[in-house]
Amino acid sequence: MVAQAQDGDRKAFSELVRRHQTAIYRVCFRILCDAEDAADATQEAFMRAYDKLSTFHNQSAFRTWMTRVAVNVSLNARSHQRDGVPLDDMLVAADPSVEDTVVRAEAVQQLHGALQGLPFNHRVAVILRDLEGLSYREVAQALGVPEGTAKGWAHRGRAQLKELLT
Repeated sequence: MVAQAQDGDRKAFSELVRRHQTAIYRVCFRILCDAEDAADATQEAFMRAYDKLSTFHNQSAFRTWMTRVAVNVSLNARSHQRDGVPLDDMLVAADPSVEDTVVRAEAVQQLHGALQGLPFNHRVAVILRDLEGLSYREVAQALGVPEGTAKGWAHRGRAQLKELLT
C-alpha cells in the first residue's frame, strides 16, 4: 500500500490515512490535550507525510514513521497552543450511567493533569508506549532516540505518574 502511494496512487494514500487516522489523532490529542488542535495537527501530519512520502524507506513500520511526523507536528503546534485545559471528548461510551461517566471523566482529567506534569520527553514516551501500545523500538524510532533512552524515559515517566497520582 505504501509503495503504491509512493508511486502517486492517491487512493492508496487515502487508504493509509483511513487506516491510521484514529491512532495518529490519539497521539496528537494526548500530546496537545485539545480536540481542535489535535484534529488540526492530524491533518497537518498527513499533509506533511504525503509531501515527504518519498523519504519513507521501510526502515520502520509506516505507523511508526507517521507517529514521528505527528509528534513533530504536535511539538510545533504545542509551542503555538492557546492556554486552557480541555475536557476529554473521548469519554462518551455507548450507554454509560451518569455516575460512571462522571467517575471516568474525573479519572481521565486526573490522568491528563498528571501527564501534563511530566517532562515532555517522559510524557510522550509513556503516551506512545502505554497508551498507544507501540514497542520500545517503535517509540525510539518515533522520538529519534536510542531504544534505551526511550525505555528510560517511559520508566521514569511511569514512576513520576505514580507519585503524581497517589
